Amino acid sequence: MRYSSLPIAVKALIVTFFSFALFAPLPFVVVMPGEATDVLAKVISIKSENAYKPNGSLYLLAVRVTSPGTAMFSGEIVYGWLNGDSRIFPRSVLYPDHVNPKTIDKAAKLDMTTSQDRARTVALAYMKKNYPDLPTVNPSLITLDVKKTGGPSGGMVFTLGVIEELTPQDLLQGRKVAGTGTIDLSGKVGPIGGIDEKLIAAKRAGASIFLAPRSNCSGVTSVPVGITIYAISTIDDAVKALSANSSPEQLGMVCVKKA
Repeated sequence: MRYSSLPIAVKALIVTFFSFALFAPLPFVVVMPGEATDVLAKVISIKSENAYKPNGSLYLLAVRVTSPGTAMFSGEIVYGWLNGDSRIFPRSVLYPDHVNPKTIDKAAKLDMTTSQDRARTVALAYMKKNYPDLPTVNPSLITLDVKKTGGPSGGMVFTLGVIEELTPQDLLQGRKVAGTGTIDLSGKVGPIGGIDEKLIAAKRAGASIFLAPRSNCSGVTSVPVGITIYAISTIDDAVKALSANSSPEQLGMVCVKKA
């Protein structure tokens, strides 16, 4: 059987089409693990003689997501697929349609500020309830400074960090602990996005313990080797997980059942 070659004009048209497709912006975003920041070393500052020096590291975890105003191209999407730590989503899954990117960024910054305010309030309430004999620390002496990060998912870690620095109990015991979760004024820990990416970021930071919102546990697809996950519902759970020095099974905080 004989096949005739395509005319030169048709070949040129095909090459032109795929060239435009390669560089045409597409409605997708890339999600990948971000940085792990030790909040005790770089974020939380308590200017009080009643503060304690922590012994260990407590990591705030970030997820890197393509900005809603950034154009994605075919080459970047292919690279994201080939990169095992990245996931590709339609932009509409993560960002509302027809919303100005600046509005989204502004909301993320507000969520971050709100989470910091709640962390101070919840931590001081925890102190008053569990350590009534310790001196009261004014919220104005507690500073939380996070740069280039937005959203509410650091609330639980901020709260736990303030508690660690204001109590004589050594919760971290020299360990590297990572965690994530929102916090409300009652001390409840809420779900976040990017749980798998944050587990990878925790692994890269050398963390051995990961405190995860219980409502996120069903979304964990892979647990990095060397990390133990505790399912957390409240800030009291977070403190219990660290101070008890027991396994998730013993504490009833199993997040991912072993196969």
